[in-house]
Amino acid sequence: AMAPKRQAAAAAAEKVSALKTKGGKRSKSAPADPEHDDFYLGDSDDEPGKKQAVPQAEEEEEAPETAEEKRLRLAKDYLSQLQANIEDDHDDRRGVTGDSDSDEGEGEEEEEGFRPSSRTSGKDRLAALLRNDAAQAAGRVARKLAHTVTLPVYADAATAGVARRGHRLPATAVALASDDSAAWTVSKDGSICRWDIATGAKAPVHRPGSAKAAAGTDPTGPEWVKRGPRLASRQALLAVAVSSDGAILAVGGGDRRVHIFDARAGAFMQSFPGHRDALTALAFREGTHQLFSGSTDRTVKMWSVDDRAYMDTLFGHQAEVLSIDVGRQERAVSCGADRTCRVWKIPDESQLVFKHGSAGAAQALECCRYVTGTEWVSGASDGSIQLWTQLKRKPVAIIRGAHGPNATVAATPTAGVSAGCLQEASVLQPELPASAPDVTGWVQSVACSRGTDLVASGAGDGAIRLWQITSSKAGNISGLAPLGALPARGWVNGLAVARSGRFVVAAMGQEPRMGRWARDGAAHNGLLLHQLTLQE
Repeated sequence: AMAPKRQAAAAAAEKVSALKTKGGKRSKSAPADPEHDDFYLGDSDDEPGKKQAVPQAEEEEEAPETAEEKRLRLAKDYLSQLQANIEDDHDDRRGVTGDSDSDEGEGEEEEEGFRPSSRTSGKDRLAALLRNDAAQAAGRVARKLAHTVTLPVYADAATAGVARRGHRLPATAVALASDDSAAWTVSKDGSICRWDIATGAKAPVHRPGSAKAAAGTDPTGPEWVKRGPRLASRQALLAVAVSSDGAILAVGGGDRRVHIFDARAGAFMQSFPGHRDALTALAFREGTHQLFSGSTDRTVKMWSVDDRAYMDTLFGHQAEVLSIDVGRQERAVSCGADRTCRVWKIPDESQLVFKHGSAGAAQALECCRYVTGTEWVSGASDGSIQLWTQLKRKPVAIIRGAHGPNATVAATPTAGVSAGCLQEASVLQPELPASAPDVTGWVQSVACSRGTDLVASGAGDGAIRLWQITSSKAGNISGLAPLGALPARGWVNGLAVARSGRFVVAAMGQEPRMGRWARDGAAHNGLLLHQLTLQE
């Protein structure tokens, strides 16, 4: 009778000793009891101070994604998409050549032998695509875009394009967001307008701390504008720029200050004093919030918007600085009334001087824009357009008479307008008094779809002309070929070409940007948009 009791007591003691082992594991002498297997397994992680596996996995899933992890995930997704596109192209080629696995034996050997080479070729093509994309983003390679552009056909030159009024006085400059979603214009009346490209909606950027500004009914303009009969030059805004990420907006003009806004919210951030005369040019370095400003005081200044601080002043121009542009590199190109273009090497603290012709060739170089990191285009007050490279101190090509009533260039917009519209271009030109200088041919603005061979130029002769950058057999730029023209009534004081090449926007005015030498009362003060079509 005592034997079963002893056996039961021994079994209970063995169970207690198994519970006391580390991790809840059974001892070697513990019997295999299927009914109690769940008991031992379930309590295996109940040891104090030890985290269970399931809650730990849940904690890992709930952890927020860091910025570095997000960049890595997006990069992997981008690479996977490129790899899928390459494989699809390869499959399409194999389908065209008729390769198949219908034959056995030899066909299988060919397929097995083809896989490594195809895999290697796919990697090489992926690497080439990535290198090409990086070179295009850095501005070292120009995309061939101009030959695919088809200009719109208009029956009436006077109503061509989409013209939107937005300012009381002439618009003086335009800046386009890098994603081609919005544009900003500034005017001689001191107003700032944001334009939605898709809908055409206008949103004024008002001065801060004003109830009327919040309601959108403030007629006085920005707070730095002091109304008065003799202060027209002080209230004018002559330059605008937006950062490549679309976060920062900078404007400047007659009050000698750089005014910084939040581009998305339209909120005023800060003003930078420092220039001694009117501010005429602004440009952000691509990929950064480093700002360059040019002025009629003959200097170029550098600002750090992130640090909200002044950085440096660049001296060299012998007359007013009228335009400036910056690429991705730490180099800026500027031009002015001294008939020179200057490339500023910021790290080396040096500059390269490029002269345009003789002393009587032009009164001033009015505008300049980078095409690539080492090539740019400029426009002069004699109606000519110049193409430059850092390898030569003189222009690579000069298109004389590109604009004006007596333009010698055969830039007829036959590809862009219907019959009879070209003759109406003369109607779009303003009637000037006999004593007034002929300023209709002064090239007020040039623009380039960054990293492409598509260039646009504008003046007061009633047309925005499009150009294609041509290359020599060696691959170097050699000249400009006319593509056509787009009607534009008034003075084209600012130009911007979409990175996609699908449209051109212009800041239009009844007067030239830097003065009141002439006036066209029939023109609009605002934004002009021309849609372009790209052939696949």
